[in-house]
Amino acid sequence: MSVLTQGAQNGWTHSKTIKYSDFTETVSGTEEVINLFTIPKDSIVHRVAYYLVTAFDGASSTNLTIEVGDADDDRFIVATEIHLDGTEISSGVNSGAGYTIGTDANTGNGVLIDVAADTTMTATFNPTADSLTDFDAGEVRIMAQIIDLSTPV
Repeated sequence: MSVLTQGAQNGWTHSKTIKYSDFTETVSGTEEVINLFTIPKDSIVHRVAYYLVTAFDGASSTNLTIEVGDADDDRFIVATEIHLDGTEISSGVNSGAGYTIGTDANTGNGVLIDVAADTTMTATFNPTADSLTDFDAGEVRIMAQIIDLSTPV
């Protein structure tokens, strides 16, 4: 089954792959924010997931986390280890604060984006002490199901 067919059947509306070679941040220990998708105002972000195709690594790197959010950088996916250090987590879904009801993670049915204008979903990559441009391996795919309530069915 092709990825597009599988994506359509599973309801994913957006997908983006980010590789180590996409990083431009050269300052050690400095995070980089990469824009993913436009979220139309009055939309529901039903679910967000990532799949770690290849764990991130570099000659001197020891740690790298990813968060997915918008104005709140971990609204959809909380900081999660994706570095090849033995604790990397190969996939995740709806772990962010936007999907948490009370203290129960992953319990929300979606995040309503009830704002005055479109917003941008972002991925934040945060290394511990190394520079992101020093990485020489790594690839992550981020997928989302975004439902624009203003569009008729």
